[in-house]
Amino acid sequence: MRWDAVVVGAGPAGSATALRLARAGAAVLLLDRARFPRHKPCSEYLSPETVRLLGALDGAALAAVLARTPARLYGMRVVAPDGGSAVGRFASDHRWPAPLPYGLALPRADLDMILRHAAERAGAAVREGVVVEDLLYEAGAVAGVVLRDAGHGTRETIRGRVVVGADGLRSVVARRLGERRTGWPRRVAFTAHVAGVADVGEVGEMHVGRRGYVGLGPVGGGVTTIALVVPATGARLPHAGAGASWRERLLPALEAFPLLAGRFARAELVRDVIAVGPLAQWSRRAIADGACLVGDAADFFDPFTGQGIFTALRGAELLAEVLIAALAPPPEQSLPRAPRGGPLPRAALAPYARARRRAFLGKWAVERLIGLGVGWPALTNRVVGRLARRPRLGDLVVGATGNFVPARALFAPHTLLRLLW
Repeated sequence: MRWDAVVVGAGPAGSATALRLARAGAAVLLLDRARFPRHKPCSEYLSPETVRLLGALDGAALAAVLARTPARLYGMRVVAPDGGSAVGRFASDHRWPAPLPYGLALPRADLDMILRHAAERAGAAVREGVVVEDLLYEAGAVAGVVLRDAGHGTRETIRGRVVVGADGLRSVVARRLGERRTGWPRRVAFTAHVAGVADVGEVGEMHVGRRGYVGLGPVGGGVTTIALVVPATGARLPHAGAGASWRERLLPALEAFPLLAGRFARAELVRDVIAVGPLAQWSRRAIADGACLVGDAADFFDPFTGQGIFTALRGAELLAEVLIAALAPPPEQSLPRAPRGGPLPRAALAPYARARRRAFLGKWAVERLIGLGVGWPALTNRVVGRLARRPRLGDLVVGATGNFVPARALFAPHTLLRLLW
C-alpha cells in the first residue's frame, strides 16, 4: 500500500498536518517513536494567535485544552541582568488588537495527546513506538520510510507519495535530506516542571543573566514550567558538585538570576530535567522531491520568544493547503482518494516553500535579533530600561512575540529609535 502522506512525528506540527490532510480525504499515516503521553522540552506556551489557530484547526481540540484548566498568561515580564524589569501585555490600545487578551499554558504531554487524538479522529492512522531509520528513494525522489518497531526490533518499509518531516529539532528526515545547519549562538536548554515556586503570577517571565536566561510561567495545577538556556560551551551548571545530577543542579543555578533568588526555597521538581540542544538549527530547504519539513524540523532558533507551537500550527496550515491541492486527482478522475501515483515532485511542493517564507520571514528576523540581543547584557539592560519607561512600547514588542503584531511594526525606524534611545 502506498499512503498519500507519511507524517513522521506526532507533535503539534505533525498531528496538525495529519489532521488537515485526513479531514480532506487523504490516506495519512502518522508515526512517532514515543508512546503517548510523553513529555517534551518546550516553553509550553500558546500565544493569543496560537490559541486562535488551535480553535480554527479543531474546536474539539481547543475544548479539550480548556478542560485541562490551563494557566492564562496576560503578558510577559522581562528582567535584565542589572535587575531592571518591564512588562508588556497582550491587551493594549495599539493598532493591532489581540485575538484574545491572554495566551494559554499547559504541559506538552497534554497538548500533544489532545492533538494526536484529534488527528486520529479525523481519519489518520497512528503508530507509536516506531523509529524511522532512513528514507526510501524511487527514481531519485523520496518514496517512503524505513522504520523499526522499538519494541520488537522488526523493520519494514512504508511507501508514501510524500513524507512529511515533523520530527523536531533532531529530525531524522531533515538529516537524511541533508543540508542541516547549526548556527550561532550555540545554546542548550534544561527544562523542568516545578511545584511551589513563589510569586508566580499571570504573566510569563524571562530573566536574562550574563551567561544565559531563564523562562518560567505557570502551566496549571500549581506547577511552573522552567527553562534554563545557557551557552553550549560551559553548559555545566554552577553551584553543584562534579557528581551532581541535573535534578540537583537546576534549582541552585537559578539563584544567580536577578529577582529569582529565594523563590525556590520551598520548590520541588515534579518532572525530571530534560536537556535539548544545540538550539540554533535549520534546514537550507524545506522541500525536496517527495518530502517536506514542518515545525522545528525545518527551523529552530531560540525559545526566548516562545513561538514554537505557533510555528508548528501555522506551518501545518500552510503545508496542508499545498499538499491537499497536490494530492487531489485531476478533475477528470473520479473522487475516491485511494493512494495512487508516484512521489510528489518538488515543483508541486514549491508553493509551500514560498508561503512559508512570506509567513515567517519577519518572525525569523525578530527571533534572531532577540536571541542575539540577550547574549549582550549591556544592550538588554538598555532595551529593558526603555520598555519599563514606555509600557505601550512593551505591549507592542510582546504583541509581536505573541504573533498578532506584524514584525514590520518593530522594524519601523521610529520604533527602533525608541527601543534604544
